[in-house]
Amino acid sequence: MEVSQVLHMNGGNGDNSYATNSILQKIAITKARSVMNRSISDLYTTNPPRWLRVADLGCSSGPNTLLVIIEAIDEICRQLNHNVPEFQVFLNDLPSNDFNSIFKTFPALFYEQLGKEKGEKFGSCSIVGIPGSFYEGFFPSTTIEFFHSSYSLHWLFQGHIEEAKADSFNVPFYMPSRKEVEAIICGEGSFYLDQLEIFNINWDGSDDDENFTFDRFISAQKMAKFLRAVATPLIACHFGDAVIDVLFNRYIEYVGDHLSKEEDKFAILSFP
Repeated sequence: MEVSQVLHMNGGNGDNSYATNSILQKIAITKARSVMNRSISDLYTTNPPRWLRVADLGCSSGPNTLLVIIEAIDEICRQLNHNVPEFQVFLNDLPSNDFNSIFKTFPALFYEQLGKEKGEKFGSCSIVGIPGSFYEGFFPSTTIEFFHSSYSLHWLFQGHIEEAKADSFNVPFYMPSRKEVEAIICGEGSFYLDQLEIFNINWDGSDDDENFTFDRFISAQKMAKFLRAVATPLIACHFGDAVIDVLFNRYIEYVGDHLSKEEDKFAILSFP
């Protein structure tokens, strides 16, 4: 089976869906918002557009990214005393992504919510789904003013399975260092690196919870849910559905044991 058919998040809105278990990704996007705001501010300082075309690369099936982008643009426009533009948004992910869930939730989570919060001054917004790999470069030149991508290659695997199957299982996951990211971007030559910031967030997504009390077992369960929502299709395709519950129960044990010894954080690299 082709990678493009299995490399997607858990769809729907159930207990194990990505939409329900993507608080960690939301925190990462929120923490990186200052970088996004500076990029938007630069755009509007030089040439404020009447229409703003935005592409979310690797949109998945939750509401995280799009709301943050639109709210950031609205905030900057008001600060600079510019009219909020009309939006055209291109949501991109692989064809196996649950696009149906995205468009089912938009009327309530997007149009009604933002219209109520921003009032009549909020610009109109048209939203289009574009299935396919953004590595293929299917956007025509000079058609998109703002690109955004977050957690598009975030894959991890742990568990107890046959050694032969484990040896044949490849996961497209790599955590580069800051120097590696800088070297790749500068060496490729298509972009220049204006700024790069690193944010640290808790493994269990508890950064936004003011009443949080650390419990290693609860934190491990949250981590397992986050990862299960992301990695289930890829793992199930290779090992079968029967291994999923056993795998993530073991993952909870491993993470709980690790957190009893030290508290770790994710390092998030953000650059415009």
